[in-house]
Amino acid sequence: MTEHIRLIGKKLEHLCRMQTYLSWSAQQVGHIVPIHDWRPITPVQHESLAAFRVRFSEFQEHLGKIMRAIAIEEEENTEPFGAVLAFMEKLQLIDSTEHWKMIRELRNAVNHEYEDDTDRLAEFFRLLLEETAALTGYFNNIRNYCKHAYKLDIPDTCD
Repeated sequence: MTEHIRLIGKKLEHLCRMQTYLSWSAQQVGHIVPIHDWRPITPVQHESLAAFRVRFSEFQEHLGKIMRAIAIEEEENTEPFGAVLAFMEKLQLIDSTEHWKMIRELRNAVNHEYEDDTDRLAEFFRLLLEETAALTGYFNNIRNYCKHAYKLDIPDTCD
């Protein structure tokens, strides 16, 4: 096993932990979203929303990094990142380049436009919660691919 494949294995272990935390945060936020009125949201619930936003963002960022690592291992183009996404779509690890980019735009919007427009913010959180399942699916696809393509001894689930 090459050092690069070992690194991919370590990235998968880290992503597994991240996915567990994201899943937990999504459960917490699932009790709050959809948000129709921000006034009754408690400080603890605001903290849950903030943690969820960060965990979602970091999980997607690290999924992108492991996708790039796979493309490097497979000697595919990694610049621009769209080439990596096209390769991931070809491998059927993501459903579409466009969907990944839409999730990325959503992630950027909630991180950079965390604004006073409470209706827009509520919609951001609703969509983040909805897209958590897609990111988890992408992670599972990537984990299964790496397990078989690189003969990595990794569990089928994150516990």
